[in-house]
Amino acid sequence: MGRRRIMLLSIVLLATSPAIGQTPTTSPALHYTLRIDSSDLSGYTVSIRIHHAPNHFRLAMATHHEYDDRFWRYVAGFRTQAPATFSREDSAVWTITTRGDSVTTPDDTVTTPGDEVLITYRIQLPPPAPFHFSHRPFLNRTGGLVGDMHSFIYLVEHPGAPCRLTLELPAGWQASTGLDPTVPAPNALTPAPPLQFLPAPAAQLLDAPILVGRLHQWHFTIDGTPHEVAWLPATATLDFDSAALLSNIQKIVRLTKDIFGSFPYKHYSFLLEDSSEGALEHGNSVTIGVPAKIFASPGSDIYEEIAHEYFHTWNLMHIRPSGYTDLNYGPQQQSPGLWFSEGVTMLYADLICRRTGLPVEDSTRITHLSSLITRYYSDTGNMVLPPSRVSLAANVQPGPLGDYDASTHLQGELLGNCLDMLIRDETDGRHSFDDVMRNIYRRFSDKAPFKDTDIETAVTTACECSAAHTFFHEYLYEGQPVDFAPFLHRLGLRLQHDQPFATNGQGQPLPDTRVYSWIRRDETSLRIAITNPNSCWALAGLHTGDIIANINGRPMQNRQDFQTVLATLSIGDTITVFVKKGAATTPHTVHVSGYTTMLIRLTEDPAANPKQRRLLQQWLKSR
Repeated sequence: MGRRRIMLLSIVLLATSPAIGQTPTTSPALHYTLRIDSSDLSGYTVSIRIHHAPNHFRLAMATHHEYDDRFWRYVAGFRTQAPATFSREDSAVWTITTRGDSVTTPDDTVTTPGDEVLITYRIQLPPPAPFHFSHRPFLNRTGGLVGDMHSFIYLVEHPGAPCRLTLELPAGWQASTGLDPTVPAPNALTPAPPLQFLPAPAAQLLDAPILVGRLHQWHFTIDGTPHEVAWLPATATLDFDSAALLSNIQKIVRLTKDIFGSFPYKHYSFLLEDSSEGALEHGNSVTIGVPAKIFASPGSDIYEEIAHEYFHTWNLMHIRPSGYTDLNYGPQQQSPGLWFSEGVTMLYADLICRRTGLPVEDSTRITHLSSLITRYYSDTGNMVLPPSRVSLAANVQPGPLGDYDASTHLQGELLGNCLDMLIRDETDGRHSFDDVMRNIYRRFSDKAPFKDTDIETAVTTACECSAAHTFFHEYLYEGQPVDFAPFLHRLGLRLQHDQPFATNGQGQPLPDTRVYSWIRRDETSLRIAITNPNSCWALAGLHTGDIIANINGRPMQNRQDFQTVLATLSIGDTITVFVKKGAATTPHTVHVSGYTTMLIRLTEDPAANPKQRRLLQQWLKSR
């Protein structure tokens, strides 16, 4: 026990077969090795041995379309083995030059390979933060998360080159990942890390996080497809009912598969992390941060989050919206179709849990829909900004929506609900939005990305009517505010609304604090974000992006300073916000007022006809 032992896990990733006419022996092949040293868990080392390397090529760290963590900042000690040399082309790209003769054709294609190249670097992990997001790499004494695009750089000119990966882990650690094993998954009684994996392109390597450590692992098979649940605990004890966890996840898997008709993967891994938060979908795995006590709580809505991320396996990863590509090392990509990819996924996370009897946030669908519509009207940007524009601003810093706040998740969930009601009514309950999802999956899974017009075609097919064209023309293409009443009427529901003053739990009017502060990436200046152009902040002449110098002479250095000011405000207060514009500082006087909010209530129409009542009962039961 006095000597540290290292366990080797050999993971083989082979790309697809060489193209016709290509000579396999001269095509590049990559062998990655990721090594974790238990005596230094501040990071891990990566080496890449490139066989038949071109004489001049680039390696890049990919940018995720949703979370651009810029992990190139944590690449340390990058070096090449002589005689190869390198230069850093930009923050995320390295240019490598090897020794050896080559012949370059007029189209700049290298036809003779250069020397074998060895590249090494270290991922020096950032210091632990108060909140750890589950998709970001980390290490501690019990394990961690490594791999994917946070760890590996790829050969830009040959993204489909054959790859092998070897893991070197501390003794006693296991590994769980979405990479395809060549051997069957181990059973629950004899967990062991897989050793070799089936052919896959580099994009799959960069989309497969690896949970490592002293894991709890469970396995189940549905319709011949294996699934794994891996849990990295923060303590030595298992403080929740693992049988209930496994049973509930199986319910989600079965029902989601029934919606689409088939699995888009050969096997799937649920990678669960104690003492983390957040979640991120992948092609055949998901990372989810959830404290053990959450699983022990009978009313927890964690299964909605699991259902949401799992549904993304189809609706985002295999059914891709326009604007996203497999590999990209440039600026973070944006898509105008996230209202469907995110919003409709929100709809189905709620539906899946209701259909399986798992806990949900709101007691009934009517209560849930009332809450959604209330939020829609509360954030005025939802009514004035088209879903495509809000989608494009979903994963970027404040600014693109001006002085409005809007949610692509909310817009999409409500649009999906309205379309579901339309389809049910037009087909007398024979079809629902499930038919749209199956249609889109059949047409676009792992194929060309979809556009709004493709969704319109699928809805038109499902409802067997022309009403879909008017819907898409008004609410998607023109971005008009949604009139919910006609769709609710199809199910015999009435919408009642009121606009009372916003109050706290004791019924006292609340001051208008519909504003927040933020700091632009790579800057230190505190900026303001306006969420409603009718707020007292906007009426004072403030706009999203303004740099806050001070408030009433008090310097604003961080978000906490700004929050402290907001917490002290009362209706009737007057404050002066000094905004920095160039070399000048301009005062803006804010007269703090109250504000009104929208309150929506949905009720059953007593005059509803039998068809409406029947459709409503189907809808209420989430059938």
